[in-house]
Amino acid sequence: MQEYLKIDVTPNVQKCMEELKAAVESMPFGDLKTRAEGALDYLDRTFSGESQPEGGRRCSPERPIVAGD
Repeated sequence: MQEYLKIDVTPNVQKCMEELKAAVESMPFGDLKTRAEGALDYLDRTFSGESQPEGGRRCSPERPIVAGD
């Protein structure tokens, strides 16, 4: 049975996410922006309750967390 970790998204954490989204929107197009958007998408899905791969314990090289669309 796989164990799932749950995080609490406090108002401070949510505000940080909003600030990061605004910062990424202002970035020029390129690899760094693509990776930042992937990281924000992952965090957004995690904040909404989606289960993390591997229970959030490690990053798998076969399934990168931060990937472009």
